[in-house]
Amino acid sequence: MMQARASVLIACTPQAAFDYIADSANDRVWRTYLTSSNGRASGVGDRITQTYSAQGRTQTIELEVSEFSPPERLSYVLHKPTRARFAFLIRPEEGGTRVSMSASATLTGPAALFEGRVQTEADKVLKSDLGTLKIALESRG
Repeated sequence: MMQARASVLIACTPQAAFDYIADSANDRVWRTYLTSSNGRASGVGDRITQTYSAQGRTQTIELEVSEFSPPERLSYVLHKPTRARFAFLIRPEEGGTRVSMSASATLTGPAALFEGRVQTEADKVLKSDLGTLKIALESRG
């Protein structure tokens, strides 16, 4: 199983971080490779449709909100093309808010052969995304 994690300290309140992350209209600002995001994360069972484009390939996925506990936890599950989970943990910390993001997936078929590469890329993307999220939230004032 592939598991990636990253976190960042952001100078904002936990509620501001949660609200920004939960609003899919903001996703294109801070998510790597994302070209569109539609839907609303306002409770468990809500669905978000996202389209990603990377390395000459485009793929549309549907995420389902599996946990919605403002302002601390927001999680999504992906059922196709592989089973995956994406989660945010948002906690107050001295100097602001610690936002942690994790992604886990069960890789099958040819992707399983490249699990190490997928892991490395996932770690890099999560770290980059959270760095961009920090800039976006802190620039809002």
